Amino acid sequence: MTAGQQEIGLGQIGEAIERSGVHLQFVPQPIPLETCWYTIGLTGHGQPEMILFGLPPDISRPTLRAVAGEIIAGRRRFTPGQYADDVLEGHPVQFVAVIEPDRHLPVAALFYAGTGSAVEALQIVWPDRYLRWPWQPGTHLDDMPVLGRPASPG
Repeated sequence: MTAGQQEIGLGQIGEAIERSGVHLQFVPQPIPLETCWYTIGLTGHGQPEMILFGLPPDISRPTLRAVAGEIIAGRRRFTPGQYADDVLEGHPVQFVAVIEPDRHLPVAALFYAGTGSAVEALQIVWPDRYLRWPWQPGTHLDDMPVLGRPASPG
């Protein structure tokens, strides 16, 4: 990507954030569970960006938009290790602090570079249909990346 293309892309992201509060960045991968979407815009509200792996766009996009909307409106905050039953329909989720967010959310890091705002991120992790998390034995989610340390089972 040239500098000019980069500026246009970042400008479009800024416009999307002004319009709707958040931009959703898509990262395709050959393995479906490694494909992800993440937010850009929550850092500007002093909150961590959100990243979600392995779900189709018709689930990922509305989930991230709803979570971002709740955060921007000040109705909710999410913290590492927190569980929630009302984020992803039919599944509990756990929020995992992303280690090296600049590496895993590079467009967000680029967008906020020079603003003095460090990008932090939480991964929204979901279990398989048997309620086994990606880090548990026997799960069907072995290919889903987990970008941090999950909370101990509670």
